[in-house]
Amino acid sequence: MTGLSLPSGTPWFVVLPDSGRSKTVVAALADRAPRLLRYGSSRPWLLGDWSDDGIVTAAVGSSRIALIGCCPVSVTHLTCLLTRVQDVAALDVVASSLPGSFHIVAEIDGRRRIQGTASGMRRVFYTMVDGQVIATDRADVLAGIMDSELDTAAVALSLLDPIAPHPLNDRPIWRNVEALPPDHYLLAGNDGRPSMIRWWRQPEPVLPLEDGARLLRRALTEAVDARAGAGGTVSCDLSGGLDSTSVCFLADRSPARLVAYTGIGRDPGDDDLEWATRAMGDLPNAMHEILPRNELPLVYDGITAADEQLDRPFIGIIDRAKMLAGLRRLTPYHPRVHLTGLGGDEVAEGTPNYLPALIRTRPWIAIDRLRGFRAQNRWPLLASLWMLRPRSYRAALADMVAHVTGARPMPGLPDLDWDDAPRLPPWVTPDAVALVRQAFDEILDSACPLAATRDQHCDLLTIQAGAGATRSFCQLTAPTGVRLAAPFFDDRVIEASLAVRPEERTTPWEYKPLLKEAMRGIVPERSLRRVTKAEGSIEEEGGLRANYGLLMTLCENSRLADLGLVDVEKLRAGCQYSHAPSRAHEPLQQTFACEVWLRVLAGDRTIGAHSLTGSQG
Repeated sequence: MTGLSLPSGTPWFVVLPDSGRSKTVVAALADRAPRLLRYGSSRPWLLGDWSDDGIVTAAVGSSRIALIGCCPVSVTHLTCLLTRVQDVAALDVVASSLPGSFHIVAEIDGRRRIQGTASGMRRVFYTMVDGQVIATDRADVLAGIMDSELDTAAVALSLLDPIAPHPLNDRPIWRNVEALPPDHYLLAGNDGRPSMIRWWRQPEPVLPLEDGARLLRRALTEAVDARAGAGGTVSCDLSGGLDSTSVCFLADRSPARLVAYTGIGRDPGDDDLEWATRAMGDLPNAMHEILPRNELPLVYDGITAADEQLDRPFIGIIDRAKMLAGLRRLTPYHPRVHLTGLGGDEVAEGTPNYLPALIRTRPWIAIDRLRGFRAQNRWPLLASLWMLRPRSYRAALADMVAHVTGARPMPGLPDLDWDDAPRLPPWVTPDAVALVRQAFDEILDSACPLAATRDQHCDLLTIQAGAGATRSFCQLTAPTGVRLAAPFFDDRVIEASLAVRPEERTTPWEYKPLLKEAMRGIVPERSLRRVTKAEGSIEEEGGLRANYGLLMTLCENSRLADLGLVDVEKLRAGCQYSHAPSRAHEPLQQTFACEVWLRVLAGDRTIGAHSLTGSQG
């Protein structure tokens, strides 16, 4: 266990068995884990690092439970719940009823239950040590305990643009580390052997918009109150978009003092400030911090200074400087938590790929929606009709692997398939391509979609991908001392949204109709009228130009090249912005995110002095 490197300033925990056979793990963690909870036998139960308000525990006899994360429940209430539970399976009630976002770790009658959230915001990873299950919320902690080697194929899969499809998107980056599916809990019995039990199922999308909006209103209100209800100072992103504006107005109804933050993009057409200022006019008690356009960092700024420990490669590292600049702006206010609208896009609105299923059950409604989407997006008729054909998930995966090195689909074509078709960038090596194709081949005959229809599968995949990215953002920002929270990714919020009929949740005529209906009476009408959305192409183009030297530095002694995955000369040649429809520069994000992650993992800080501040332009 000499390779064990524990994250600094970031919450984590390890769940141990009530067994003397875990002494080697305890010895490795004991001196470096600030927090410890014990079984009744006095053996370690939970080791890790968490804040006092980040855990609620209860014990009744030999039974015990811990809720780790955000859960506004009292010890008394949790104790009453535990008193009525005779088996860990009965904890489904706790998992499916309480607001917030938290892990459940429980031990009843010698059986342990460990689970995260259905969204994937809180994950569980596990392995076997000396015949006993060891579980944790961070894959890198478990890999360090096991001295695990990197799975080179998983690293190659992380280079796919935009992401690998299910289930390859969830392949652990280390060998001998298992990832628990978000909708399952880990059960460890008296014999020590683990099993996975499904505890969550996607709701059937049968509710009309009005009924779903009432559910979403209540769930999102409870999710925000779970963070802001304790008072103090709470900060919140305020881009003026529907997602962040909704969270801001809900937080303003709480006892907390609200500080809103707006960063002004460099695109002259970016109207975020206009809409944020409009919202602030209806938030008279809130403070407003604005980061001027010329102070907002560009994409890739300071990328060689990244030293945060993340448990997998994360594309958001390219915007690290932007995220940290915003949090530094809020530091003087000492917020307890920073709320974001992350998740609103994934949760509050779906994609048009519900049309293939809808046309077989309610054809006239499907044709009406198809006409609208075609007019809005200028989809060709024949291509649109072709995408409505029945198609298995296996066929979709087979097409993906066949075209994994091909050109990206041209914009303007209807995308009604199971997943976005991922592509490998032109600078990967033949060995990398072979590893990715082999990974596809291994799952092709056994892979099942996340749900029975394309839209339900895509909803879950998109939510889990977004929650995973937000989870990485939380790891990235934790060392600053500011806790990030994304109420849209709470399970109760997701359930409310996914229960709505897809043709009402996603239409060609209105932007996020479900969220608008849910927020009426809370968010002023004038803020609900926004239909624009800022995009960051100017920051990306400027960032590529300004940070070209840093990217060339990352090409030197490339870790990806050492693994045989990237041709450095081709990568250097690709480090330029492309205005072509293929947007050939976009896969650079995954590649350099992975490169930086590998360097931090190896403790390579030799390039950090090149730029700590990034571009000044």
